Amino acid sequence: MNARTLGFACFMVLAAPACGNSSPEQAAEPVGAVSAAATAERIYAAEGDLTLSFETLGTFEQRDGVRALILHATANRYLRNVFTYVPDDAFGEAHIISERRLEVVLKEGHELNTVLSGLPLFVTVDTFTGTPNHYTARIEVAPRFYDFRGSSAVWVEENVTPYYVVNGGDWLVYRGGVDAQADHLSVTAPNGAPTVSRVDADSFQFEWRYPALYQAMDPHTVPLTFTAALTAGGTAQKTGRLVARVTSLALTTGDAYEVWPSASCQLSTYDCIQDHPAGAADLSACGTYRQVTRCLFSDACEVSPPQPLSLTAIDASPLEPARDAWNTGSNNGAWHGLTSLTAFRTPVCPSSPVTLQGVVAKVAEQDQFFPGPAGGTYTNRAGLSQSILFSSNYYGDGAALLQAIDAFAGGGEVQAWLYTAEEPCHNCHTFDQRAVLYYPATRKVIVLDGYTGYDS
Repeated sequence: MNARTLGFACFMVLAAPACGNSSPEQAAEPVGAVSAAATAERIYAAEGDLTLSFETLGTFEQRDGVRALILHATANRYLRNVFTYVPDDAFGEAHIISERRLEVVLKEGHELNTVLSGLPLFVTVDTFTGTPNHYTARIEVAPRFYDFRGSSAVWVEENVTPYYVVNGGDWLVYRGGVDAQADHLSVTAPNGAPTVSRVDADSFQFEWRYPALYQAMDPHTVPLTFTAALTAGGTAQKTGRLVARVTSLALTTGDAYEVWPSASCQLSTYDCIQDHPAGAADLSACGTYRQVTRCLFSDACEVSPPQPLSLTAIDASPLEPARDAWNTGSNNGAWHGLTSLTAFRTPVCPSSPVTLQGVVAKVAEQDQFFPGPAGGTYTNRAGLSQSILFSSNYYGDGAALLQAIDAFAGGGEVQAWLYTAEEPCHNCHTFDQRAVLYYPATRKVIVLDGYTGYDS
């Protein structure tokens, strides 16, 4: 079980007003009487002469014949104009509802789903007085659980995170987690109950596609019920309400596009996507929905500048079971083993085309005991069937070993360098067995160092 702090952690960021003048206009106006006022927390930001705060808890109302999420905010200056947008596009609505109060309206459907999936929303705020008097706020809104009640034997994560998981024409899923020493977990709600699956012995995950997520959030006063059949016997139950919360707020007087440029694809996310087979449905291991979608159509040289050929070590521990399996079966008359199986990755944007010959030369540079590359054979996937390491024979199940390496490296085209050389052995024959496999599509390099032998 992951170590987590039990209980609900209140999210609040406080920023002191930038000016100490005690004029009536600068005193923050009390929040008006709204349905969530008794339980709402606030999040604050200050810049220049403006202090802006949002109630973190959004509520749903009927607007223009459709349901909409309403976010309430308060300023310490008289408001002249407000406007909402996302990069390069007007989005949602903003209204001044009193001299120093405004609301943001996100209609159920495309608008709400887009913002909940992680896209920041910009709010232009113009004031009548103060210097300066033109500001832009940046807010993020996310699904969150709160108001937990019930057994401590069921721990529900506060966060619900959007991920890229394809199901037909929908590729956005919202996923949460539960820790419980339980044989079974169910989650029920009047509307919008999520699907539940087990992660490991004491963890479960639950998820929604957007329509069901919205149903679970509106109305926010109706909780979901988590019921666990405990491994030790009996049941435990917990309830929690799912809401849309303002999770971050920032304020600037500058150009919003310069202050908060659109995030770019990160190399770690790009590499993770490359590690998955083409067309993989679930990319949640690579990051959030927005982090993944930034990388899906990114050019490699947009992610990283051109670099000369190098080999960066990556974790090859997932291949250890396959190495152990190949090593089994030695006896007094014949022996074999893989002493090491290591993995590397070439640059995402090489300054010149990567060749297998160049890769093998780099491997030789890093290992002083590596044999001369000229002593090996360069081949492709078809040639691997002739290798003692990758064919099924009395030494080991090479076909299973290659299958495991393919799964780790992403499959597809593979270029190979194979090496076999006999070494001195009294009354026996022993051979140094080496292989370098290069997978161009995922830029992965697998290096195998082993041996085989038999009695004379």
